[in-house]
Amino acid sequence: MKIILKENENYLLRFDPGDEVLSLFKDFCKKENINSGSFTAIGATGEIIIYYYDLDRKEYLEKILKERLEITSLIGNIAHAEDDIIIHAHGTFAGPDCHAFGGHVKKLVVSATCELSLQTFKAKVEREQNEEVGLKLLK
Repeated sequence: MKIILKENENYLLRFDPGDEVLSLFKDFCKKENINSGSFTAIGATGEIIIYYYDLDRKEYLEKILKERLEITSLIGNIAHAEDDIIIHAHGTFAGPDCHAFGGHVKKLVVSATCELSLQTFKAKVEREQNEEVGLKLLK
């Protein structure tokens, strides 16, 4: 991962082939003391793990894909829960047929590049467990 631009408290980051975006991004946020923010990204991946949240069962259904795909959109936010940084990301991906699909992103390994734009916030945003939904929601 490389910082391409830092302007005020906003960043443009580049992830390279083999980089696992979410774990490196979380490490970056810890190192830079980024408590909250929002981000968008585009690029290409060769391996992703995405989830669909089944609200009735209150569990994630997992799909692992190991193929070259365009990252047509990766969006998310940064918050805290129990003194840990939570990176919440959703993505849309497309293959050679140009049909898109997406979900909650757990893992994303770059195949060519991933360009991430980060807007940080000064306030610390928190999440807390919501038993009705079964997720840690922004509070």
